Amino acid sequence: MTTRTWSPLSSPARRTSGRAVAHRVVVGVVAAFGIASASGCPSEIAAPGCKGPSCKATEEENTEPPRIFVDPPFGLGFDCVTLGCDVERRMVVENRGGGTISVVLARTSVGTSQDFQLRTGTGAPLPVDADSAIAITADTPLELFVRYAPTDGVADSGSVVLEWHDQAVAFDDAVLEEVELPLSSRALGSAAASPDVRRLNFGFVPVGGYATRTVSIENTGQGGVLGTGPVSLEDSTPAVFLEPVAGAWSEQFSNPGDASTFAVNFRPDSAGTFTGALQVRTTDGAEPSLRIEVAGTAIADPKVVVDTPAIDFLAIRIASSRTLPITIRNNGGAPLTLQPSVLGADLALNTVDAVEVAPLESTTFQLTWVPTSGGALNGEVVFATNDPDLPQVNVAVTGFANAPSLSATPVQVNFGDVVQSWTTDAQSFELRNDGFGELTISTLAFEVGSSSQIRFAEVPNLPIKLSPDDPPVRVSVFMEASTLGTQSAVVLVGSDGVDNALGQNGTARLTASGVVVTCEQGCPVNNGEPSCGTGECRIGTCDNRFHDADLSFSNGCECGEDLVPAGAGTRRDVPPVCGGQNLGGLGDRCSSRPNEARFTGTIHGRTDVDLFFFTASDESSFPTCDVTSDSFRASVRIEGAPAGLRVCARGAGPGTGCGGENQRTCGGTSVLVRDGSFGSDDSRDVTVWVEWTPGQEQDICANYTLVARARE
Repeated sequence: MTTRTWSPLSSPARRTSGRAVAHRVVVGVVAAFGIASASGCPSEIAAPGCKGPSCKATEEENTEPPRIFVDPPFGLGFDCVTLGCDVERRMVVENRGGGTISVVLARTSVGTSQDFQLRTGTGAPLPVDADSAIAITADTPLELFVRYAPTDGVADSGSVVLEWHDQAVAFDDAVLEEVELPLSSRALGSAAASPDVRRLNFGFVPVGGYATRTVSIENTGQGGVLGTGPVSLEDSTPAVFLEPVAGAWSEQFSNPGDASTFAVNFRPDSAGTFTGALQVRTTDGAEPSLRIEVAGTAIADPKVVVDTPAIDFLAIRIASSRTLPITIRNNGGAPLTLQPSVLGADLALNTVDAVEVAPLESTTFQLTWVPTSGGALNGEVVFATNDPDLPQVNVAVTGFANAPSLSATPVQVNFGDVVQSWTTDAQSFELRNDGFGELTISTLAFEVGSSSQIRFAEVPNLPIKLSPDDPPVRVSVFMEASTLGTQSAVVLVGSDGVDNALGQNGTARLTASGVVVTCEQGCPVNNGEPSCGTGECRIGTCDNRFHDADLSFSNGCECGEDLVPAGAGTRRDVPPVCGGQNLGGLGDRCSSRPNEARFTGTIHGRTDVDLFFFTASDESSFPTCDVTSDSFRASVRIEGAPAGLRVCARGAGPGTGCGGENQRTCGGTSVLVRDGSFGSDDSRDVTVWVEWTPGQEQDICANYTLVARARE
């Protein structure tokens, strides 16, 4: 109960002006109850039995002012809220003070539901002003009755408003007080809309005819009134669907367990198929708008319509499964017969039996594809029908089976013999996709137990997407030789390849190996020792009496020094000074000594010089040998020598000895030392030099044969 104190000038019941001071007191329902149970001031509402001296004057004085009390003090609530309810509840307005209360106004507040009606218990009119006021004393309470008769499913609320004053004060001078008591309905549950159908199928109706179907919407809630309607056609729904009579689609109400029913007429205006939907408003909070499909046809024969004219499975992995629907409708007025068949490998329909579809209904077939090989799918589902206009329907079926396959070239690399401490150049595996669809390479790693001396040199970012037309992906490895012996590693390539000759479970196995050897094993040198410190094979030192003239490692120290004829293979270098190689004495044709000497030697570099010495004797034996002449000739030449090698010689009188470089004569491959005549002694001491012509820029190992002669 809420009380307010008003000046009579501000009261809606006041018809005359007065001198009273306007004031207003608002007390809430809970507060009013608290005041009634406490000893308060005379200007407030007191509870029964208040004994305080400030609450009640003595009987002898009889000066206590009137105090209003309404039972019940918290207003009225109504539990019955279903249609058909008609409940009336009483409230009693008492004077629990002295004097007389004058109630000048009793009404429902502005905005109170019209389902609430207020009356007095005696049948007297409700007071509306001072002239129609009702007096309340301690012995004459006022009875008021509130009737509640709900007319819809909406929760109702409002209040009863009372205005009063102390009758001992003239109305014009009185201070009006207002009491407001709330009114409410209390729903015990919510409404729920449950239509008996979600689709109205009118079947075949000829042009100019009509058919009627109904939809019943039950209130399956637990206490609330369900409001349904109005009904309207959904946008784009043809006007051949209509209400049978005006107002048939207006709002209806139903109690729990009851239903509202709406009828729909179908009147086709042409030979066609018509579809659409109704929108039914409801007070069900979970489904405020019901959609009811409607369908009808004016075509008498079966009419096949394929809602799925083509199926595309897109891309799926080989051996996996995907199922897609094929929906076919009958837009005609007679049953449609379908006889399905499937064309295409690895395709299966959920049924290949004949299927009958009722008018304006549909059926859905499930088509499944489980590819067993990679590549594109081009299939077809064929339906034979009894539609006179379309006896066969073809549904194209496409897709692509992903079957990527990983291949590698090569599948193994071998670094061969690698000298300890060397790092090899990288060798690469080229990875390709030889299958169908995209291949994903997800991991690259060495198998546990692989040698740590074999490492990745180039690893692309993962994952890698590789199509069959893409260039190969290169994975490179190299070897850092540190520990002697055979080293091997397995590179594991993880992918989603469907089959893998290189491994199992989508992992390819690629091998890399090499042997770590000593420098001597890895870089053998003919006639010398290797050097490996630079990371490649080089000649460190040559054996004694051997030289690397061409600076090529492949043939080692290829240039051996001269073989001393007397030494049976003993090598030494013919020195460039006297005392080197003495060819001995040579005589003419009359001498018992040899007149020719040969020496096979080697020049091992551009600065190498071989020096020889011999004595050429002119020995006359006239008249025994030289009957007609005593000519003499001493010469030297080289045979089998490469271009640029020359011979130089100096001839001096007998006993002169070796030397005389400044007096020598140089030729190409031969030098004439002495050309003597009859009667003279032409003997000579001959010094010979074999060397490269000045200007030679490259060391060359050159073999030659020196021929020295002394004869006529």
